[in-house]
Amino acid sequence: MRGIGVLLMLGIGVPVGWAQEQVFLTPEEALAEVFPEGRYVQRDTLRFSPAALQQAQHALRRSEPLDSVLVVMRVYDASGKLLGYAVITEEVGKYRPITFIVGVRPDFSVEKVAVMVYRESHGGQVRLPRFLYQYRGKTIRDPIQTHRDIVNVSGATISVHALNRGVKKVLYFVTSYYQKHPPALTYHPN
Repeated sequence: MRGIGVLLMLGIGVPVGWAQEQVFLTPEEALAEVFPEGRYVQRDTLRFSPAALQQAQHALRRSEPLDSVLVVMRVYDASGKLLGYAVITEEVGKYRPITFIVGVRPDFSVEKVAVMVYRESHGGQVRLPRFLYQYRGKTIRDPIQTHRDIVNVSGATISVHALNRGVKKVLYFVTSYYQKHPPALTYHPN
């Protein structure tokens, strides 16, 4: 450990594999970030069959496997009106996962995206609001691809691709599930 401190004091970079985990938001803070007016949360655990996952992989053009379980938080304001859906997800960057939250409006467009935990040594610029703002209003019908409708960040290309995959994945599952199973548009606390 003393060797790392000496390297840092001398201004010599730490090897790529030694990236530190940077926690920017807790789950509670992330939820408040994407839906600041949210007061009530209802959690839905969505479970997908192997056939549904295969269909999703094909629709999303993904070769890597998808999780069969997705936890979705339905967020309501103080009056009980549905503000939207929030999903905390992870996508692997170059070496390690990036944890982020995607807020989706009731019309199935992105409200906001926020990076919660970044574990790579490079590319952390993807957590900045000026980059993340690009996702606002995107739907499953948008390409959500670099050089099409998302502007890349120099030095963060792999992280940008990871966020693109994750946002598209969340939009796909939230849209396909809740269009078939609409939730109550109002919430009445007991």
